[in-house]
Amino acid sequence: MGDEGRSFVTSGVEAFLEAAGEMGVGHGPGVAGTVEAWFHFYESWPGRRVVGFSDVRDIAVKLIADSLAIERAIDCPYTDEGMRAIDLGSGNGWPGLAVKALRPRAQLALLDSRLGACRFLEGFVEYAGLRDVEIVPWRAEKAAKQAEYSGKYDLVTTRAMARPGVSLELSVPFCRQQGKVALWLGPEDAAQIGQKTEIPELGVWLGDVHEYVLAGGKGRRLLAVYTRTGDLARGFPRSLSAIKARPLF
Repeated sequence: MGDEGRSFVTSGVEAFLEAAGEMGVGHGPGVAGTVEAWFHFYESWPGRRVVGFSDVRDIAVKLIADSLAIERAIDCPYTDEGMRAIDLGSGNGWPGLAVKALRPRAQLALLDSRLGACRFLEGFVEYAGLRDVEIVPWRAEKAAKQAEYSGKYDLVTTRAMARPGVSLELSVPFCRQQGKVALWLGPEDAAQIGQKTEIPELGVWLGDVHEYVLAGGKGRRLLAVYTRTGDLARGFPRSLSAIKARPLF
């Protein structure tokens, strides 16, 4: 039976499970439940679209299964009680929700400056009954200067927020020492990030690059994982205009 014979939610969940199996991701015991709840809430959401895809399979694969690739970058995915994570430019919640699904005890912050996105995130968190999830209605460059967010996170994620060099400089200030920053990239970015694996201005180095193929032949992806081992250089992070005008890579 084609997708037209099933509900949006059923089609989405089935497409996700198929994609997750093909890609070898989404092994957490609560992942499928989180995905199903998200599809239910998204279908009923009366506000503006918070997803850049219209096809249910694209949502399942390019958004959700792709987000679960974070499983490749974190250890002991189901039990770490003290972990703190923040997702920048969260919008529809992914990949931040992937971290929460894999580590249910983690404390998660979902940051987005758009009011509509924050309303969607608040609504979903309440609908799904998620605990220890904070919605942060700030721009990243401003929130990073606040004591409650600066240097407080074990894992910082961001997907499709900006160019790699811009995303990294906006992300690092949230990261604690020995914490990680994970960036989702396209294969065209491989040469660019490979040119500068150590970035002393930000006190980070490129620890791992996970290359993988999206299910159903929907493209190739890179997950670049940086580790913070030092302090930010004087004058960093720079203003957003300076970062965009002169990215570090």
